[in-house]
Amino acid sequence: MKEKTNVLLLNEKNTSTVVKEVSSSLLKGNICVIPTDTIYGIVALDSYPESVNRIYEIKKRPAVKPFIRLIGSLDNLSSYTEQEIPDPLKKYWPGPLTIIFRDFQHGTVSIRYPDDAFLHSLFRVLDYKVIVAPSANISGEDNIYECSELIETFEGKVSTIVCLKTGRVKKEVSTIIDISGPEWKIIREGALHIDLQILQE
Repeated sequence: MKEKTNVLLLNEKNTSTVVKEVSSSLLKGNICVIPTDTIYGIVALDSYPESVNRIYEIKKRPAVKPFIRLIGSLDNLSSYTEQEIPDPLKKYWPGPLTIIFRDFQHGTVSIRYPDDAFLHSLFRVLDYKVIVAPSANISGEDNIYECSELIETFEGKVSTIVCLKTGRVKKEVSTIIDISGPEWKIIREGALHIDLQILQE
């Protein structure tokens, strides 16, 4: 049975209304597609494991590939890792930088602290609960930037789709840096261009 999907067009005047709608849906354990600071994401609260598992099904993504977490406060970091954000990277947060930390199970966790007005408002209403936010596409396929394609892909599968009313200027994905080991590594070049040699001098 298909889920009824509510499509919302986000603009500067209706941010609070859209935030209320999305937060209410997420707190019920639903899944939403929303604009992030980089590209569109398919999101759920990390504290709802069944919702996170449903995203894997919708994206057709292998369960062994973990999702990125978006945080709205640095206080969230201690729930996922004993590591602190190193001083040279602090200037990039909040911003389009995903950092891979060591987690508590001897594995890794990917976290981003986004710089985005809509997300900041959403986190406040959610009392800074952490969001799981992989890209809003089917695993292995191209990123989606157009509202019509988001609707075509996810209508009937998620509770809410939030599109930017003005359209989406194609943004770069986040840069990913791995600091989980003794040597930092750039995993993906994206919106930020970081020189590791200069950063670690």
